[in-house]
Amino acid sequence: MNYKSLKFRLNLWYLFVFILAILIAEALVYIYLDRSLHRELDILLNDEAKKITQKLKFDGEVLSFVDSTEFYEAEHFYLNESSIFFRVFDKNLNVISESENLKKGKFVIPQPRASKLGEADEIEVNGKRLRIFYLPLYYNGEVCGVIETSKFEGTVQTAMGLLRTSLVIAFILTFVLVAYGGNLIVSRLISPLERIIEKADKITGENLTERIDIGAGNHPEEIVKLVNSLNRLLDRLERAFKQISQFTSDVAHELLTPLTVIKDEVEITLMKKRRSNEYISTLNLIQKQTERTISIIKSMLYLAKAESGVIRANSGMVNVSDLIGELISTFGLKAKQKNVKLRFYCNSDVFVYSDEKLLFEALRNIIDNAIEYTGSNGKVEIVCEKVNGKVKISVSDTGIGISEDDLPHIFDRFYRGRNAFEINPSGAGLGLSLTKSIVEILSGQIEVSSQLGKGTKFVIYLPEKL
Repeated sequence: MNYKSLKFRLNLWYLFVFILAILIAEALVYIYLDRSLHRELDILLNDEAKKITQKLKFDGEVLSFVDSTEFYEAEHFYLNESSIFFRVFDKNLNVISESENLKKGKFVIPQPRASKLGEADEIEVNGKRLRIFYLPLYYNGEVCGVIETSKFEGTVQTAMGLLRTSLVIAFILTFVLVAYGGNLIVSRLISPLERIIEKADKITGENLTERIDIGAGNHPEEIVKLVNSLNRLLDRLERAFKQISQFTSDVAHELLTPLTVIKDEVEITLMKKRRSNEYISTLNLIQKQTERTISIIKSMLYLAKAESGVIRANSGMVNVSDLIGELISTFGLKAKQKNVKLRFYCNSDVFVYSDEKLLFEALRNIIDNAIEYTGSNGKVEIVCEKVNGKVKISVSDTGIGISEDDLPHIFDRFYRGRNAFEINPSGAGLGLSLTKSIVEILSGQIEVSSQLGKGTKFVIYLPEKL
């Protein structure tokens, strides 16, 4: 038996709680019955003492019996289990008279104590419990005597002995039933967990499509929640594994292309002696492909840091108008060379609490793409404004647009639509992934809408204040 298992611990606690409850219940029953039987005995002795009082008279300072028949009543005359003994004391607690059976018993009962008058007491005589009741007699407000009645607790002790035996037997039977029943209940509760563990152990990287199913039934809500949580975890793991697999494939492909170009160019160049300008051309190509490789690696490192939380925003108040104005200056020449009109609408009082460098990088990627994929005589518009406590920055173009099939994937790493690949085959497909990661670091959101052949619009929402 595994003493560290949940099943064993639940059984142990279940048994402990029930046994403790049973012991408390049995103790209460025992105490209640013991007190009830002694109370009944005390009432009997009190009534008997009052009965004797009616046959006494007080003459001056002397107590005496007016009727001696009390001495010959069976319970006071014979010595047996039903015997009731009595003694009569004067005010000085000297014995005046006593029952016949007490004389026959030849046992000694201690003198009554003043503190016990009107109460019951209990002593042991020859190994038997004797219950005693003291009834004080009053004359003119003073104690003039005491009547002591007593009786062996044979019936009470017999009843309590039978009760103890019954309680012990009941405890043993209950212990067995509770242990067996508790094990059945706990086993039934634990069985879904065991099935979950068994199923989870069988799920590996090769069969992540499988899910945990405990079957139909009235399962506890917590078990159902656990299964649902584990299945959602498996969903995330499956997506992560697919992304890692796709990512590995994409990285290998993207890095293989420039490295293959470099290798081929070097091999061709080394096949024979060439002129200086041919070597320079080859070196220029190698430099270009090397820069592309380095750019891909840097982007991947940046994405990895962003997703792991290493990169944090160094926030401060940023004038969005000035920031975009700087970007306009940066891309002015490229837009002019492509004959693309670059327009900017923004109030000078639009500020945002953000990281200026990260925001610059995010907008740079979007504006660069907008100009890159917009043809001659096209236009790119940048608008910033305050909307419901947020700063809204939109970048729209009249370029090639994005197809409905490509639109859900444009923020995926290395993903490039067919139209984008035809216009710029050297791109790595990491710019928008970087932009999305940066916007999320800045606690913002990014949205995109597009129509193929008509243009694309990116919208960034940033909290005005954190």
